Amino acid sequence: MARRKKAVPPAAPHYELAHWLRALRAESGLTYRQMADRIARSGCSPATLSRADSGSALPRLGVVEAYAAACGASVREARQRWERAASGTGTAAARAERRPGAAPAGGRARRLELVYEPAHLLEAMHRLRLAAGQPSLRELQERARTGGFGALPRSTLADVLAGLRMPSEPLLVTYVRCCGIPGDRIAAWRAAWFRAVGSCGPTAVPAALPRVRSLPRHRTRYGGQEAAAAAASA
Repeated sequence: MARRKKAVPPAAPHYELAHWLRALRAESGLTYRQMADRIARSGCSPATLSRADSGSALPRLGVVEAYAAACGASVREARQRWERAASGTGTAAARAERRPGAAPAGGRARRLELVYEPAHLLEAMHRLRLAAGQPSLRELQERARTGGFGALPRSTLADVLAGLRMPSEPLLVTYVRCCGIPGDRIAAWRAAWFRAVGSCGPTAVPAALPRVRSLPRHRTRYGGQEAAAAAASA
């Protein structure tokens, strides 16, 4: 029988993902050790699986997929739920903002020509995806492939949308095209990218967007010319 743990507090940063994972484990009746034996791969130890459903931190996508598969659940649903958590729409802050009468996340949208910081660019990317119907990362990757827009690796895009890294210019262009931005607006997005990268001095450490305001406050390591070089090789 699965070992009982303290309930996930509703205020936990990733309550919804953790609650879903715990429900899967409870239904399967498996212990973390039994799950790890089923997965039988590095990076998915019993301790790692236990942390994955704590709700306090976002687990790696591979861990969530393996957790779900071990419990007999859909890997596709696991990926979708992880993407939702990574984008911030499954956080406690986002749930509070969805209450009746609550203000929309981030307030009024910033005009693209007023994007000057990495956090501004991240906010614009999230708002664009939301306006496009919140397509999954897999769907965006497929749109890039079938539309001939260029490469759009899901793992890289997940890091970008989680605020862990700056997008490269080609990745940003591919992303916005996959979200339905017409060709005559691409130049404005490119300009926004150059302003955001250029705003990072050589020692600056730009913080990711707080909570889209839905994202956790991850930090990036990119600044100035280092940002352009790192982003170009993403």
